Amino acid sequence: MLCITLGRTQSSSIVYQPEQMQGDLNIYKTILTKAHPGTFTHQTTEEFNAMINDMMLQTSKPMSAKAFYKILLKLIAKIHDGHTQAYTFGKLGSIINNQQRLPFQVYIKDERIYILKNLSQQKITEGSEILSIDNNLSNKIVFEILTYYSSDGESHNGMMHWLGGPYKSFNRIYPEIFNEKTTYDLVYRDYKTREITKTTIKSISKEVYSTRASKKYKSETSPQKAFMYRINTEENYAYMKISRFFKDSYEEEEDTYPIFYKQCFKEIHDKNIKNLIIDLRNNGGGKASNAAYLLQYFVDKPFTPAQEITTLGNDEYFSHLLGDTLDLDTSFGLKPKKDGTYRVTNHGLLRDLMTYSPIEDYSFNGKLIVLINGGTSSAAGIAAGLLQEYTDADLVGTETYGYAGISNGVRQISVKGKYTETAIYLPLLHAKYDVHEHIQKRSVVPDYHISHSIKDKIEKNDAIFEFALINLLKVTQKIPRQDTTIKTEH
Repeated sequence: MLCITLGRTQSSSIVYQPEQMQGDLNIYKTILTKAHPGTFTHQTTEEFNAMINDMMLQTSKPMSAKAFYKILLKLIAKIHDGHTQAYTFGKLGSIINNQQRLPFQVYIKDERIYILKNLSQQKITEGSEILSIDNNLSNKIVFEILTYYSSDGESHNGMMHWLGGPYKSFNRIYPEIFNEKTTYDLVYRDYKTREITKTTIKSISKEVYSTRASKKYKSETSPQKAFMYRINTEENYAYMKISRFFKDSYEEEEDTYPIFYKQCFKEIHDKNIKNLIIDLRNNGGGKASNAAYLLQYFVDKPFTPAQEITTLGNDEYFSHLLGDTLDLDTSFGLKPKKDGTYRVTNHGLLRDLMTYSPIEDYSFNGKLIVLINGGTSSAAGIAAGLLQEYTDADLVGTETYGYAGISNGVRQISVKGKYTETAIYLPLLHAKYDVHEHIQKRSVVPDYHISHSIKDKIEKNDAIFEFALINLLKVTQKIPRQDTTIKTEH
């Protein structure tokens, strides 16, 4: 039996031996090859094996645990699946989680990095552009990070969007990739004066970052509603914002979203509204069936969202591979296919496979506009893809994080390394949606590519919504201003 020891340097960083790292790389290779349904969607078997061999070579000498984790990040990023993640646990997990952070929230556009929120103690104007950090130019920084983190498909927009958010934030990931330091040399162009300044900034802890952010930006802490709509009768449009495709939990009543949709479309029908803007920006996903219920109001014939949902094996297969039963056979009604994989036949848990009929009572036949961005992911990416496929909607914004016609997020497992404090989180089921085969493997691309300038972000101007409002609404006779806006939230 291999005896595992976690050596430590004087700086208390964990050091792994070659047999530890290579032992876990072999585990991850097996799992990604035999369990993950999308490992070879964007790479060949030969490319995958070549990468594993290169990593075996890299780990032929002792290495810090943090450096090994970066190798694992690259392996996972190459899969280009947003539901597949590498993570750490134990002592290494604590080290990674408690790394010092950059004192900024950023906005990334066109390979340029802007300071959106300044949480340092220096008077740097928000909106200023970061030109370099420790002599690393901003575009080099962005592309280096993208070799360690990716989104669905091979588009970069989704990940660049997420670097500006809370989950894969730039302030946390930069020290992780470019090495944690107490100070950094920063060169920036001031937002107001346009002067280029070089300064030294101090990194801060996660707790200090959170405390400063809550004090400085108190008004932004309220939770976002799952869905809401409002009607502007003067301009003759309805605006529907869907922030996620579940309200409170995945186990909630199945009619939660259908009830909301019915209420919304009835009012649109009763008020003779001819324009509808559906906002899917920053929608992190949820249940794809809730996207299908929405689509029912726009189609004139029955449809089935998912063409097929498959997995690489049944309970016996995964019990042998993982040493544990997953109760897939009963839950999903798995049936063998000729290619050795298994297809889902039980629609109870996966309503994406059901056939949905048009809802005629309050169907919408007017102008449809859908807003998307790099935060539109998972089931929201599917929703955007289906709306693009089945309707004549104009999609406005930027390319989504999530696939147009694939989802690998239905059933997921975690596999921990035996010899290192690293792990991977991966899906077991692969859904192929009824979207044109030539765009299934890419994120959803808008018809009108509109993004925010840093000026828009600082001044909180919604350029994407404004573009749709000014340029795409079907013009109708104006209605007097009384009772112009009706708003409902859930």
